[in-house]
Amino acid sequence: MMSVLKTCHQMRLVLKVSHIIKFLPVLWLAGCALAPAPSATGHWGIEPVSLYDSGYDKGTEIVSVQQSTLRAVLSNFATGEVDVLDVSQPQHMHRKERFNLKLSKGEELTSVAFHPDLDLFAAVIDVGNRPGRLEIRSATTGALIDRIVVGFGPDAVVFSEDGNLAMIANEGEDFLFEPSSKQFFTPEGSISMVRLSQSGHIVSHKNLELANAINYEGFVISREGRFMEREIDWNGDGIISKSMDFDGNGKIEKKKIYLGCFEGQDVFGTETKGEQKILIPIKTHSPALLEPEYIAISPDAKKAYVTLQEDDAVAVVDLVSEQVIGYYGLGASQHKTDARYDGWVKFDQSMTGLREPDGITTVANGRYFVTADEGDTDSDNALPADNQPTSGGRSVSVFDAATGTLLGDTGSQLDEVAFANKVYPERRSGKKGSEPEMLVPLELDGIPYVAVGMERAGSVELISLADPFHPKVVALGKIGGDEDKSPEGMAHFVVNGEHYLLTANEMSGTVECFKIVRQGSEYQ
Repeated sequence: MMSVLKTCHQMRLVLKVSHIIKFLPVLWLAGCALAPAPSATGHWGIEPVSLYDSGYDKGTEIVSVQQSTLRAVLSNFATGEVDVLDVSQPQHMHRKERFNLKLSKGEELTSVAFHPDLDLFAAVIDVGNRPGRLEIRSATTGALIDRIVVGFGPDAVVFSEDGNLAMIANEGEDFLFEPSSKQFFTPEGSISMVRLSQSGHIVSHKNLELANAINYEGFVISREGRFMEREIDWNGDGIISKSMDFDGNGKIEKKKIYLGCFEGQDVFGTETKGEQKILIPIKTHSPALLEPEYIAISPDAKKAYVTLQEDDAVAVVDLVSEQVIGYYGLGASQHKTDARYDGWVKFDQSMTGLREPDGITTVANGRYFVTADEGDTDSDNALPADNQPTSGGRSVSVFDAATGTLLGDTGSQLDEVAFANKVYPERRSGKKGSEPEMLVPLELDGIPYVAVGMERAGSVELISLADPFHPKVVALGKIGGDEDKSPEGMAHFVVNGEHYLLTANEMSGTVECFKIVRQGSEYQ
């Protein structure tokens, strides 16, 4: 064992940046196309029309709308409850039902989705270091209709447009520590495909494993201190401590302590952050580090695109053969940014940011997929203005769905528009900026758009894809209140020809409803 630990310590640091792939490489930094400045005339605005308060201080995470009945389901990760909202009168949305899923200790409700047609919703529950489950429930009574065990750490569930298929992104992000060998372990992520009958009962289930991506071109392999922060019960007491005396010297100090190994790489913890943020290195792309985050199903239900956020990649699933058929490495976004929290906001410093998207959707009848480039890793030394890539593109990017080729991204527009509207979080300048989180597609006057939630800026921005090579931010809506909002989930719906957006704001326990209105304002 001492030889294993010695090997861990002696690993040399290198940085390797590869290409974008779909088994045939294209240029890795194709994301350098400059987006237009956000001063162009916009024809749309985003106005808040109502606010739903769950009665809780936090937890409202994912929201999904059934267009045919104008109802929404809303999950609360903190309470394990699902609210059913009436959104038929957007100015007066209100709760119709509240269902307690009666989760066991250690279980967490992570996502919900309304069936497109039936009086049903899907909920996925993370049960820690055991496989999670999918539950199909009545949207009227909350009664359990069907359920099935899926993969480890289910984090998102979505339906196909025809409602015959539910897909689950099983992130598998939980880690275990074995003190005798000083080894960290994690279950592998996967993608679940669940076929449903016309009544909404489960007909079949298949769990798709992700291929070992170590030898695939297109993945970014950084050996310069890139890592994930994970909650891990390191001392086995069943509690995740927010600070810990890792080295046992009787002091809690702001320093890194070597804790063990994960797949031959050193794992460290910071005593002032304790077990809440143990640093797992990303130095390979083994199946254990491929963590599916969110899923976009094409309108014809023939393909699905799954974000692998920490790996800056998208997995492509053939839904006919039910196989993962390839990976697209997403590369980096290059543009100007405000790189430091120093009291001055100037978007004049160059950055190269690995996209690391969270949300993903398809537009233009499945011709393109679009990503919200939030970022989810950290680096010991990287700042946006440093030479090495940092985490998060701070952008929304458009890709050709057939080839994975980047067409264009928003560059610095998201942060610049947030700043123009006095919601830019300058304290996040040295990290990931406003953090685009989740996005939804819509069509206005025959032109495709996406709306994206800005987690740290407490707002939603509307982006025109009239020219997919130059996506343009055209409007911003502010979420009300002075407290932290953190919009996580988003939904879009239409009432009497008018378009509305919902944001589930997990840190304030609310849901904001916005209306998209026609106007002729300009961003200055």
